[in-house]
Amino acid sequence: MTKLLRFIRTHVAVKLGLLLLSVFLLVMVALGNILYSLFLSFYLSHTTEELLQRAHSHAAVLSDHFDPLTIDHVVRMEQGSLFMVVILDEKGEILGRSDTITPLHRSYLKEAALRNQKEEYALEEDWRSKPFLVSRSSILGDGKAIGTVVLFSPTAPIREAIGLLRGMLLGIGGITVLIVTGILFILSRMVVRPLIEMKKVTGDIAQGRYQSRILVTGEDEVAQLADSINHMSEEIKFYQKQRNEFLADIGHELRTPLTYLKGYSEIVLQTSLSNEEQKEYIGIIHEQSKRLQRLVQDLFDLARLEQGDFSFKKERLSLEEVVTNVLTFVESSMDEKGIVLDYQPPNTNPFVEADPQRLEQLFINILENARRYTPQNGFIEVRYEGDVDHITVQIRDSGPGIPKDELPFIMERLYRVEKSRSKETGGTGLGLAICKKIVEVHKGEIRVESVEGQGTTFSVRFPLAKREGMY
Repeated sequence: MTKLLRFIRTHVAVKLGLLLLSVFLLVMVALGNILYSLFLSFYLSHTTEELLQRAHSHAAVLSDHFDPLTIDHVVRMEQGSLFMVVILDEKGEILGRSDTITPLHRSYLKEAALRNQKEEYALEEDWRSKPFLVSRSSILGDGKAIGTVVLFSPTAPIREAIGLLRGMLLGIGGITVLIVTGILFILSRMVVRPLIEMKKVTGDIAQGRYQSRILVTGEDEVAQLADSINHMSEEIKFYQKQRNEFLADIGHELRTPLTYLKGYSEIVLQTSLSNEEQKEYIGIIHEQSKRLQRLVQDLFDLARLEQGDFSFKKERLSLEEVVTNVLTFVESSMDEKGIVLDYQPPNTNPFVEADPQRLEQLFINILENARRYTPQNGFIEVRYEGDVDHITVQIRDSGPGIPKDELPFIMERLYRVEKSRSKETGGTGLGLAICKKIVEVHKGEIRVESVEGQGTTFSVRFPLAKREGMY
């Protein structure tokens, strides 16, 4: 019994099938009871009504002609039928009968003789335990009862008909239950089969087998769930790949400056160097320490942004002022590569509600990203677009562009278009992820458009602090 209960608890198809079967059985039992009650009520009502009408008809005939010839005619009418008629005089003496009178008949005849009223009624209506249904009707003459017609109808045929009906209902019900049980379990299996497949596929995903897929058929909720699981598998596979790449890349990014720091610091400590050599090596150590600090800070910022505890101190500020301050800051690094920085100010000064430090971090990341990928003597353009409610800053570079199939993923954390580990272009894949989070916190939007060989454009859109007109 315990094993059976465990089997039921651990199989959805069985539970669903039993639930549907239980509902069907309840409905079927209710309908069977209704049909049984209706048939029984109709059949008994019809039989009782016929019994009373026949007794009344015989009594009416005898009331008109209460003589031996008419009595004999009435008796002959019931001979050979299911009914038995007995005609009594006013004293209860038997004047005629259509069949043999038994002791069971006599008790009813005695009762009928005692009730010598001018009416008709049923003496017995218990068809379940009594052998007869009995009715009586008075024979009238000169306004008084001069005799009685007693009509008997055996109850055995009624019980046989009811038993036959009960057997038919049970038989049909049993066959129907078997058929419906099979159909319900097949249907429940069909419904549950996708869930079983989903369980298998999710188990494969948990084991790292991301190539497993669920066959999606239809457009119902189960199909949508299967499609979501397939999409989830793709996402997990993508993030797992990016995680592995990130761990390898971040390990290299950390190892490289640490190797420089360790190596050059040992040289400075253990070797007698000229002032120029010492200055050169210390400069390398300083540069690598800055690189290490920037990498660690990016990791820290991204972790805090992901957790939602990054501090933002918003205030009403001039977006143009923030952008020009950032351009001043990055101008020297642009000049080192001979990059032409083309800045076109807005028609009017746009104000936004934002954290000035985070906005500077946002635009520095975007401009530094553009600088890394823009070739020598290239150009970077900064433009403004807007309407009465929003302002957009567009930063366009003349770099190599981003492949179309990688464009949707560049804002994802840990993602790197440049798979090399070049110090110049091989970033950690954190900067743009940080930018995306900063823009989202400011209720803005960041978009990227790129054509390979023609460059990339970043568009950052913010809601204005108040309406400033058209730009």
